[in-house]
Amino acid sequence: MDEVGKPKTIFVIFFGLFFLSFFILLYPSCKKAQEPPGPKEKVTLGVGSPFLAMPIILAQEKGFYSNEGLEATLKHYPSGQKAMEAMFSGEVDIATVADTPLVLTGFIRDDFVVFATFVSSYDENKVLGRRDRGVSTPSDLRGKTIGIVKGTSSDFFAHVYLTEHLIDPSTVKLVDLQPTDLPSALTEGRVDAIVVFGVHAYRALKALPGRIAKLPPSDLYRLTFNLTCRREVAKGNPGVLRKVLKAVDKGIVHINRYHEESIALISKAFGIDKDAFERNDLIYELSLSHTLVVTLEDEARWAIARRLTDKTKVPNYLDYVYPDAMREVRPDAVTVARER
Repeated sequence: MDEVGKPKTIFVIFFGLFFLSFFILLYPSCKKAQEPPGPKEKVTLGVGSPFLAMPIILAQEKGFYSNEGLEATLKHYPSGQKAMEAMFSGEVDIATVADTPLVLTGFIRDDFVVFATFVSSYDENKVLGRRDRGVSTPSDLRGKTIGIVKGTSSDFFAHVYLTEHLIDPSTVKLVDLQPTDLPSALTEGRVDAIVVFGVHAYRALKALPGRIAKLPPSDLYRLTFNLTCRREVAKGNPGVLRKVLKAVDKGIVHINRYHEESIALISKAFGIDKDAFERNDLIYELSLSHTLVVTLEDEARWAIARRLTDKTKVPNYLDYVYPDAMREVRPDAVTVARER
């Protein structure tokens, strides 16, 4: 039995060593295939929120941009609105931004395009109220002072929320604040309620536990966070947009597969409690849908009615959509209404 078994054992060991050697020789070439040879193309992305921009940040942390042949630099801003301003000033090539700043910017300039949506949520904007100021239900907002961030999704959502609950906006006082100032404005009593997004909501709730009411969410407004760039960038270097989308898509896959690990990584990088990331319904996926265009048009009508612009005509937001990069990376996720 022992003599018969020896040839078989030697055979298994021999071929095991052969395949191990083959794998060791092949591994470096596989690694090289992940990162295209030659110098990497430089790109700078303006990030408006670690909550919403998790795939953007994770793609950097995991080396996905590098794997696509990019040397990516991330710059962080307090809101997508500020990231978009940085894009126009030349600080960044690409910005992450919600839908409302896209709408308002579309009234004053047409030198930018949206080339993808990468996250959406019905509960990213939250309405928080001070219980000791008599705010614990939506109807309690009538006659109150509410902190918002003018020109952002916070501003538009405040309108949607008041309208949904049959509250005349003229019966409330809206105070324009910076995103980072919203939690302190509420906890210090400068306002009775806030419409807040991202980590700022978590910080407000944590500052006065039990004394702040989180009002019910609304399913009338779906916030989107999008990738935008100057029109000349899309026209002059569409390959960079494709590479960014591929890297971001890998980031999305990683988040959906390894959610806890992703949250731990981002929370450590930004010094944010992991609990903050658990309190959202963010849906991470690449898309470029006609629904986005419809949302932009609805918000444009609101902006005109509220006189946030001196324009009286809704722009054709299809002219602000650049679908070419998404059609090459994720053609199944492109549903814009017409061919360009």
